[in-house]
Amino acid sequence: MSALSSKIIRQVCKKSLALCLSALIAVFCLLPASAAVPPVRIAVVCGGGSGIEQSIVDRISGQLEMNNNVALSTVNPDWYVVCNIKEFMDQMSGQIRYNGTVLVKTAGGQVLSSVAVQQYKQDFSLTPGAPLNKALVDSAAREAIQGAAERAMGPIERAVQVEIDTREKIVSAQIMADSEEYDAAINSLRMVSPDSPHFQNVRGLMEEFASEKAALDNLKNAEANASKGKYSTAVAMLKQIPAKSRYSKKAKGLLASYSAHLKGAPKKRLVKNKSTKGTSTSASSKQAELQAMDKVLKMEKKALEDAHAKVKKQLNK
Repeated sequence: MSALSSKIIRQVCKKSLALCLSALIAVFCLLPASAAVPPVRIAVVCGGGSGIEQSIVDRISGQLEMNNNVALSTVNPDWYVVCNIKEFMDQMSGQIRYNGTVLVKTAGGQVLSSVAVQQYKQDFSLTPGAPLNKALVDSAAREAIQGAAERAMGPIERAVQVEIDTREKIVSAQIMADSEEYDAAINSLRMVSPDSPHFQNVRGLMEEFASEKAALDNLKNAEANASKGKYSTAVAMLKQIPAKSRYSKKAKGLLASYSAHLKGAPKKRLVKNKSTKGTSTSASSKQAELQAMDKVLKMEKKALEDAHAKVKKQLNK
């Protein structure tokens, strides 16, 4: 094989490898962002059990089946879509009326959306006692079914998207919090829409992350102070960590250790400075004692001199 052929083969291989990598990247980029979170489980049900209501259920279910973020199920659903139709027919006046509502609510009862439709027809060909025009009745029913399903789909799909976005943000924030990236986790949760049924729970989760961040800061500051021998400050900081915190166990261990250091540390004795008055009194007392001793010595000296004079006088006799 010539050198030119080898060079061409190498270039072809490099280009093929580059194309493969590009294809893989494209595939991963095309994956849905919601792949990391489960779909929203929705039960589409009839409110009264009529055939017209079932027609609305079938239409809504058929459109939701095409949404990858939705799983239709009546077993442990996250949401309920309740379809109701009420029909009013008056053979005397020839009035045909259908009132329909579609209510979307969470399993806990929180209403996410509600739409209503009304279809009205008038049978002018009515003769007293004759049945209503079947074609008009069927037309009114079909329009009520179609109108209710079309009006309901927009709010349902928007609510599903908000739910998926909320779940993704919660999962992402939890991962960041597990890595002690509390500020990033809190900022991620701030983007959760107030339209989300989890909005209040998310606010509670933000407070929890803020509390964990404060606990972590106290733990680090306590360790820093303990390394400098400031055990009292360290103990005070550790006592501020809540019992429910993930750092509580470590904080209790450090608290016991630092408290032991405080108990074992030698106490400094306070040295009282002698006051000026005390020093002055002591000096005066010593001076008086010296003067008394001097007086005694002088008296003894005089007594010896007198005794010596007497002895000398006796010797001279």
